[in-house]
Amino acid sequence: MANAPGALARLFGVSHNDRFADLLSQLADIGVTCAAHFRETNGQDLPGIVQFERRADKIVDELHELLDNSFIMRFDIPDAMKLTDEVDDVIDGMRRAAAHIDIYKPFLNTLRPEAKELIVAGEKAITALSALIKMLGEPRLSLQRARDLARAINDAESEADQVIARAERGLVQEFSSPNTSHIEFIALDKLYQLLEEMTDDAKRCGKLVVSLARKEA
Repeated sequence: MANAPGALARLFGVSHNDRFADLLSQLADIGVTCAAHFRETNGQDLPGIVQFERRADKIVDELHELLDNSFIMRFDIPDAMKLTDEVDDVIDGMRRAAAHIDIYKPFLNTLRPEAKELIVAGEKAITALSALIKMLGEPRLSLQRARDLARAINDAESEADQVIARAERGLVQEFSSPNTSHIEFIALDKLYQLLEEMTDDAKRCGKLVVSLARKEA
């Protein structure tokens, strides 16, 4: 039995589990750094956010290639592929929000407090997600720890839900008059939705990792 791992490696190829966990951790780290930059610049640095996205895309391409060339892995390959794409979506979401801010810059040059609160909630969710992703490099996933970290993501998502509900009520009151700017309303409403989606994307990733932990329990 001592030679079983070597026999399996000769039959199916070298295991890519560690490389997968390392690359996905790198991808999550880019998300954390990107979220911090987004907050520090109030989403006003589209070129900078795009650079983060491009770095992420290179890692995603490497992850796809690794998974495409793997036969047996610790985690089901479709699950690993879905998680990779979902983490990438978190970073893509920040790029979409930054692009929106850039397009509607005359109305979004100075972000409102609600937008800043949503950005902070998004950063909290992504930071907790990164810690959750790093668990994939451990010999065995702890279901309880995975749930605890996923709960932190869920708390950030709930916080964002409360902020956007308050923000949308405010927009209805502010822009109900016929003399108000419909374009500004669109700019603000869409921005709030894009920022809230950052926490939704992170929450979906958290559920996937908890599902992986449950399968190992």
